[in-house]
Amino acid sequence: MPELALKQSRANRRRAQSFENLVQAGLAVIAKRGLYETTVEHITEAADVGKGTFYAHFPSKEDLVHHLVRLGFDELIAVGRAGAPAGRTPADRLAGLIQEQLRVLGRRRDLVILLHQVRGLLILQPEARQRLRQEYQRYVRFLAEECREVLGKPGLSQAEAQDLACAIAGFVAGTLSYEMLVRGRQGMQAALRGPINAFAAGVAARYTSSRRPGNGSRPR
Repeated sequence: MPELALKQSRANRRRAQSFENLVQAGLAVIAKRGLYETTVEHITEAADVGKGTFYAHFPSKEDLVHHLVRLGFDELIAVGRAGAPAGRTPADRLAGLIQEQLRVLGRRRDLVILLHQVRGLLILQPEARQRLRQEYQRYVRFLAEECREVLGKPGLSQAEAQDLACAIAGFVAGTLSYEMLVRGRQGMQAALRGPINAFAAGVAARYTSSRRPGNGSRPR
């Protein structure tokens, strides 16, 4: 019995290691080749495992991609929930939330590429790949909850909170993508401080004002 348990333990460790190798190889290969050009063969070669090992863990490439996307959003959500963004004003707190999301993505070029390309795929095929779409929707729900908290507006409607969350997700993803293209990683966080603060101040002014469009006032 002890010998059998030892063999099972070794097998479990090998299985866990091959799974992790595939996950890391998938991220690296997609970051290098792009989502569309990456094949199962490219991933197994990079992970130094056979195709049988791949399919023992993932039924298809899309299943691996779904796992990678879920892990990526798990990391972004965990950072956001680790603690309330510091700041005395709603604008400061919102800027802190955005900066934390950018901090994670700023050091994860592989995740930026993955999320960007999967997002494009979902836009091209709006009725397909519902599991992947649900991960993006989960992230938007998280941002909507955080927006209510940092702005001190728990009564913000679902539609308003969702629209604001989409705007913030777009600001983070779009700004980071263009900064990586134009500036690279050098000084990116410092360079973005001004735009982040301006964006956060504008959002806070719009959503925390006592006179808002729809409440008897007209947008200027």
